[in-house]
Amino acid sequence: MKVSLLAGLMVGVAVAMLILYTAPPIEDFNPLNPYWNGLSDLMSKFHAVELGSLLDENLFLDPSNTSLLIVGPEKEFSEDEAKIIERFLRLGGQVILADDFGSGNQLLELLGVDVRFNGSLLIDPLFKERSMRLPRIRAMVLGVRELVFNYGTVLEGCPSPIARSSSYSFLDLDLNGKWSEEEPKGSFATACSLSLGRGRLIIVADSSLWINSMLQMRDNQKFLESLTGGRAVLIDESHWKLSSLIIAKRMLSISFSCIASPELRYALIALIIVALVRYRRRRRVEESEVEKVLMRNPTWDKGLLIKLEREMRGER
Repeated sequence: MKVSLLAGLMVGVAVAMLILYTAPPIEDFNPLNPYWNGLSDLMSKFHAVELGSLLDENLFLDPSNTSLLIVGPEKEFSEDEAKIIERFLRLGGQVILADDFGSGNQLLELLGVDVRFNGSLLIDPLFKERSMRLPRIRAMVLGVRELVFNYGTVLEGCPSPIARSSSYSFLDLDLNGKWSEEEPKGSFATACSLSLGRGRLIIVADSSLWINSMLQMRDNQKFLESLTGGRAVLIDESHWKLSSLIIAKRMLSISFSCIASPELRYALIALIIVALVRYRRRRRVEESEVEKVLMRNPTWDKGLLIKLEREMRGER
């Protein structure tokens, strides 16, 4: 009974681990998230590659033909990371920073750029997509006409806008959905292009512009295609905070990778074989003791004797 219970528990744990490992992530902007708030469609359409660290050598393989996409950064950037990004830009790389309420301003400050994310919610009661919080944005990029923002903001200090909101848009400071005299009114710069060295820094005032549910709206995808221009796309994932689910999935991934190694796999098989042999040997000892008793008392119940034998050994 004890062995079967333990075996059942092990099977249950294994099934739970398998479900956890295979379940898709649900976090915002996760490149593997197939739901509305993920970036799986972008990853597929642009053949993008995840960048686990700005120290990744892929960043400097061919800067002039590479776009680094930083979407909705939550963690702050270190001075060393800012220097790496600045070096990448000066070597001809392109950085697209799409943010609204994250740590984008902190990176811009470290880069010595005057542009800033305003941080207030942009809404448009007239030029909108279903909701005034999904304002239509006029793009000034070849082949791109209109974008659709999703709870975005605006940019301050932009000398060369490449997208603007309509003159009917305003910043909803009190978040009541109605314009009042103290609330700034459009048109506002919502995307900006700056030259740094031989590279280009693109700043977009909406982190949700290219999530799965927004990529196909209006010209959102065309906008990214125009910006990247066929460059290799790298997505920085090192500035998102990791959820408990992601941490658990990564630990399982590492564990499964270790198990896949021949040395550990053979060792586990050997341990399982040893455990099975010991169990079978113990069962034979139990049955032989019971058989001896049954020879003297053939009318006694064999199952009951086995149960008594295990209880005498402290088992159930």
